[in-house]
Amino acid sequence: GNPSCKQKTFAEQHLTLVGRRHQRTNRLLGQLIQIGVALGGAAGARLSSKLSMTASSSTILRLLHQMKAPSIEGPRVIGIDDWAFRKGDSYGTIIVDHETGKPIELLPKRDKETVEKWLAEHPSIEIVTRDRSGEYREAINQALPDAVQVADRWHLLKNLGKAIERHVAKRYKAIRQLVIDSIESNDVSLADLALTKKCRRYAPGPEREALHQARTEKREALFAAVKARRAEGAYTTDLAKEFNLSRKTISLWINSETCPPDTRGRFKHTCLIDDYVSYLHERIEAGCKNKSQLWREIKKQGFTGSRTLVGKWIRQNYVVEKEAAEKPATKKTKVVVPCSRELAWLLIRYSDDLEEEEKQLIELLLQDDKLAEFRQLAHQFMQMVCDGLSQQWSSWLTNSCLSAVTELKNFAIGLKRDGAAVYEAIRQPWSNGRTEGHVNRLKFIKRQMYGRASFDFAPQYFFQGLWR
Repeated sequence: GNPSCKQKTFAEQHLTLVGRRHQRTNRLLGQLIQIGVALGGAAGARLSSKLSMTASSSTILRLLHQMKAPSIEGPRVIGIDDWAFRKGDSYGTIIVDHETGKPIELLPKRDKETVEKWLAEHPSIEIVTRDRSGEYREAINQALPDAVQVADRWHLLKNLGKAIERHVAKRYKAIRQLVIDSIESNDVSLADLALTKKCRRYAPGPEREALHQARTEKREALFAAVKARRAEGAYTTDLAKEFNLSRKTISLWINSETCPPDTRGRFKHTCLIDDYVSYLHERIEAGCKNKSQLWREIKKQGFTGSRTLVGKWIRQNYVVEKEAAEKPATKKTKVVVPCSRELAWLLIRYSDDLEEEEKQLIELLLQDDKLAEFRQLAHQFMQMVCDGLSQQWSSWLTNSCLSAVTELKNFAIGLKRDGAAVYEAIRQPWSNGRTEGHVNRLKFIKRQMYGRASFDFAPQYFFQGLWR
């Protein structure tokens, strides 16, 4: 004590325990920050009050804003990808250090200038994994011309699958007829190929058939008009605006030789009568042809539909007349080939992964020379990418670029434009999968906050929140 001092109270600041001008200890602040990282502002305030560490949601968010993102220490191998602020409208860029497995930067844009500026500030980078974006490729070439670029293997395989699907969709009518002719000529059992009949649940009647026929003719005329304008050199976007169709539909029609069938409203996936079909078959085969009687019997079993539905189903599947024979004639079962997407998936899968029925269907499909060539080269590419067989890259690319299959040739030419990155994707152990995982986490956190935090707040929350 100093008896000559006029001040009656005095406190020395203990900066190791309490920060300057702080009302909470450093330990309490650290706990509130961890609660905020885990739960956010409002939920964090509710939990902190239960733990006797009362703080408002604004205080917790303010503490999170004051957090500093971890410093970047000379990354060597990074992954770069875009993420959506708002899908289809605005995008940012995420950068991940592959060696540490942690995100190191979020950029507010995905344009060439923004990415190039950040890359130029980090000359230690030697390897960059990315998707096949032209913006990122040009930014890396300008900022880090000596860096090795590695294309994402998942995107390569996805693009291959899309190419097969386009080819099958374009020639679906001929492929379908090939399968049907093979089944009828070889007398293959429909059950063996698991080709189920896809038909309407009941007869539509002549009025609806006429309406559908008129709509089909109008659609074919529109298809012909689109093909004619395309032949004149019109772009997909212009055709979509001119004919009031989506760009997806225009692309499908451009790549198809014939007008794809319109199945909208024609088929149902489920029906109330499906669970009672086997019982109805048994009763009709036994000689019961009374629709009301059949309806009453299945109604006791739990059927909730009307008698009209039962009558329509019987007319669709059986020929019932007033003076019917003892055994009603059943309608002939039609062969229905799986859709183009299912056929493309079967073609891209390895034979060891197929069921016996699927293998039989593949044998019928491979009678087509183009499908056989496409499948062979596609499997070579998949094995090359998955097993790292980089020595086969040059020969595969040459053969594919000379292929008579247009979709395969276009796919190979696209790879050739980015050939160095594709070759490194086959040879290097690095890929962009980890970056895609962090994009998924970032979208999860963004949706948790649903617009209540600005972009300035995102890096601190993202980096600290994922690696607490």
